[in-house]
Amino acid sequence: MPALNHKLQQTIIDADGRYLSSDELRPLEQYFETYQKRLDAYQEVSQKGNDLVLAALRKFARVHPEIIQRSGKRCQFDMTQVLRYITLAVLLDDEFMFREKMMFWLDTMLRAHHKQDACCKAYHYLQEAAQEHLSASTAALVSPMINIVFESLQSYS
Repeated sequence: MPALNHKLQQTIIDADGRYLSSDELRPLEQYFETYQKRLDAYQEVSQKGNDLVLAALRKFARVHPEIIQRSGKRCQFDMTQVLRYITLAVLLDDEFMFREKMMFWLDTMLRAHHKQDACCKAYHYLQEAAQEHLSASTAALVSPMINIVFESLQSYS
């Protein structure tokens, strides 16, 4: 796993033998200034993640009991994986990594099984669970990443 996010790594690569300018250093300063907040969010979600997924799937089961009966364990596994990548992306402050590592897989899998609409509901419930069970600061970091999942799912509807 890289120590820095994609944007910072690219800035360093682009510098290629020269010192970074003040403008180029600003994102690095912000990265370190927000690290504790991102670490706290990572730790909170890692502690509550399974409960968030289960809360979302309980609500989802009321709307789509047939999917939960048929594929509940797989849904739980997949949502847990997505949530893990969300928290990793929050920790690294790296939306690019989330899109490249997780969304490519999720898009491919859901399109192959034609489950975008149902999964959109499930991730809506995950968003609700995050708002209900996480601190406001953690939910504020997690919600934009869940929105990326929504955008992707809705783009194929």
